[in-house]
Amino acid sequence: MTEQVIYQSPLMYRILRDGDGLVIEVVVGGIAMSSVRVRLTEDEALAYERDGSRASDKLANAIMASPRFGGRSYPGSS
Repeated sequence: MTEQVIYQSPLMYRILRDGDGLVIEVVVGGIAMSSVRVRLTEDEALAYERDGSRASDKLANAIMASPRFGGRSYPGSS
């Protein structure tokens, strides 16, 4: 599956586009840092398209606060 980085944030996350839509990959943790990915829902993707980094910053902060993100997260690339 080919993916394209469409936004790289200084807040330690990035937005990716793959064949199925948008994914956010967020660095989480303290001493043992790792990354998790969450596929954006249609509403989240629309919010990102409309509001850009303001919407993705809010989403990334919510994932950092709760990396399981309601069971929606899966391991990232690191």
